[in-house]
Amino acid sequence: MDPTRLILVGGFLGAGKTSLLMSAAELLKKRGIPVGLVTNDQAEGLVDTAFLEENGNTVAEVSGSCFCCNFPGFLDAVKSVANRIGGGVTLAEPVGSCTDLSMTILQPLKDKYSDVAHTAPLTVLGDPKRLRRNIRDRKIGGNYISSCQFDEADIILISKIDLLSEEELDQLIRDTGDAWPDAKVMAVSTKENRGVAEWLDAVLNETEAGRNKAEVDYDIYAAGEASYGWLNADFTFGDTPFDYQQAAERLLGILAETFDGKNLEVGHVKFLLDSGRREWIGNLTGTKETAMLRKTEHETEGRKLIVNARVETGPFELQNIVLKAVAEAFADAEITGTQIRTLIPGRPDPTYRYERIV
Repeated sequence: MDPTRLILVGGFLGAGKTSLLMSAAELLKKRGIPVGLVTNDQAEGLVDTAFLEENGNTVAEVSGSCFCCNFPGFLDAVKSVANRIGGGVTLAEPVGSCTDLSMTILQPLKDKYSDVAHTAPLTVLGDPKRLRRNIRDRKIGGNYISSCQFDEADIILISKIDLLSEEELDQLIRDTGDAWPDAKVMAVSTKENRGVAEWLDAVLNETEAGRNKAEVDYDIYAAGEASYGWLNADFTFGDTPFDYQQAAERLLGILAETFDGKNLEVGHVKFLLDSGRREWIGNLTGTKETAMLRKTEHETEGRKLIVNARVETGPFELQNIVLKAVAEAFADAEITGTQIRTLIPGRPDPTYRYERIV
């Protein structure tokens, strides 16, 4: 079996990485190219993994740490996916608050594991709001991390361009190129299916990967990660009937209004509500104006809710907010089981950290 083509897509929380990889996977399937995905989180119970698997994708999850701090686990996940699809293309999405991927992932892959994976250019996805903020300044916290992500990118991919006019997009492309001249700048809208094929062609065909090194101060990096509380929660429902659509709408609205009212910066909040015949995917990546709910229809296990939240507050406050919102939104439902995991990410401790480009 030939090595898999590994496409690593970084970018800060809420940039739209999962939507991009889902669109890319569908396009690869249409081209007849075998494809699998590797997801990543600091804790078990990812909305993304559940949704991708239930929609027929080959998926492996690395949980409990980021890719760079558990390189053996990451490598095993890549091998697992590659073996199941027979080589093909593996799309991998690291934790959104992770940076230094060029030196901790791509360099060791190129140096030691080229028999496992051929690396594509490192893509870093940036939504317009955060990109503009990073172009203006670099601050402690999430801004510092996302700036380092852009510093190491081979390709900076501007996401959510359906929110921009053509003039605004042209200006942002120019400003991004000026700020990071060593990166190729591209643009995409998964909502309108613009630019996905062009980006995919670039990462499939270009051979140089990990060409840039970010100068990362791990003290500032660790402080930036620790400023966000993380929550993964699972709820199961009994047989008592209730209106799933209405509950999903209520939950998204309550969470959006609560975070707005408390002036808490949202990295991302995602939930998957499963009735057995339909799924509702809720997404919140900032203020309530960013809230989005979409529905799919297919046979699933049913009667469950998975919530992932990354918000700039303490984990205990985050837990209280989510539990209160779920109780209110699902007042008509019989909740039969609850599992909650909260944490503050620890200091990054990469398995490998190269000092030079291989």
